[in-house]
Amino acid sequence: GLGTINQTRFSGLNALIDAAGLRDEKIDSFHIGFVLGPRLNACGRMGHAQKALRLLTNAPPDETVQIADLLTKENQRRQETQRAVLAQAKQMVAESGYDRDHCRAIVVGQEGWHPGVLGVVASRLVDEYYRPAVVLSYDREQNVDIARGSARSVPGISIHDILQQCSQHLDRFGGHAMAAGLQLRMDRVDVFRDELVDAINTQLSVDDLVSTIQIDAECCLSDFNLDLVEQIQTLAPFGRGNPVPLFAVRGVTVDGTPRRIGSRGKHLRLALRQKGRRIQAVAFGMGHWAEQLASGIELDLVVEPKISTWNGRRTEVHVKDLRTVSTAELSNTSESTKSDC
Repeated sequence: GLGTINQTRFSGLNALIDAAGLRDEKIDSFHIGFVLGPRLNACGRMGHAQKALRLLTNAPPDETVQIADLLTKENQRRQETQRAVLAQAKQMVAESGYDRDHCRAIVVGQEGWHPGVLGVVASRLVDEYYRPAVVLSYDREQNVDIARGSARSVPGISIHDILQQCSQHLDRFGGHAMAAGLQLRMDRVDVFRDELVDAINTQLSVDDLVSTIQIDAECCLSDFNLDLVEQIQTLAPFGRGNPVPLFAVRGVTVDGTPRRIGSRGKHLRLALRQKGRRIQAVAFGMGHWAEQLASGIELDLVVEPKISTWNGRRTEVHVKDLRTVSTAELSNTSESTKSDC
C-alpha cells in the first residue's frame, strides 16, 4: 500500500495527497500517521466525519479538491484548538500542583473545551508529566451539569481498571488499558479526582514518574552514512509494534549557534560535530533549548538517523532526547575522555 499510494486511482486520495503537499514525496508510515491521517480525522473531531467518508467513497473528482482543502482547514482549526486547550490544561496542572510527587495522576476540566481534542490533550499531558491524565469538558444537559472527557495512561497502569475502581462516581465509561472515555456529574469531579489519584498513587512510585527511551545501540556520528540509513529503512514501516531504531551518541559537540525553526519557533536546528564528522540535526518540540545551548557545549544524545533530500541526499539526525555533559569552556579539555568515536 505504501509503495503504490502515489499511483492510486482514487481521486479522493489523490486530492488529499495534493492538499497535504506530498505529491513529490515518498509517502511512508510517518505521512500516513501524522499528515494524511490527521486530515481525515479532523472533521470527525471538530464536527462530523461525513466529509471524510464522502472524499474516500463517492465524491466526484471536481468535489474531492474542495473536500480535501476543507479537511486541511479543519485540521488547522483542530491544531489551534488543541494548542489552546493544552495551554490552559498545563496552567491548571501548575497552579493546582498536579505535577508534584504526591499527585501521580492528573484530572483537569473546564467549560467550553472542545470534546474532539480532549484525548489528544490528555496524551500530551501524559508525555509532559509522565502520569495518567483525564481531561474533561463541562456542559449542561437537561438541567444537569455534566463532565465528559478522555483518559490516557502510562505503561503498567490500566486506566480502564482504575476507572472501574472509581465507577461509583461515573455515569459511564469504556476503553482499554491505555485509553478510555468517561462521563460523570460535575458535582462528582472532585471526589472522583481524589479517589483516582489515591488509586494510582498505590501503583506508581515517585521513581516511576520518568519516561524512558529504549536505545537499540550506541554509535558515533561517523556511523550514520547513507548506506546505513537506507538499511534501517528496509525495516519499515515503523509503528507501535515495530518501533523506529534509536541510537545513543555520546560526547557530541554543538558546532555553531543553535536556532529555533518552525512557524512558532517550537523546533530546534543545530549542527553537531564528533571526531571530525559534522552532521545537521533537528529536534522537534525542543526549541526552548536554543537559549540553553551554545557552540562548544558537549552533549549526549538519543537520535534517529534520517535521509534529507534538501539540496541533495545527505544524512541528518532527529534528536529524541539530549543532556549536557560539559559547558563550552570545558568541552575542549574533555576531548581525551571521550569514547573511541
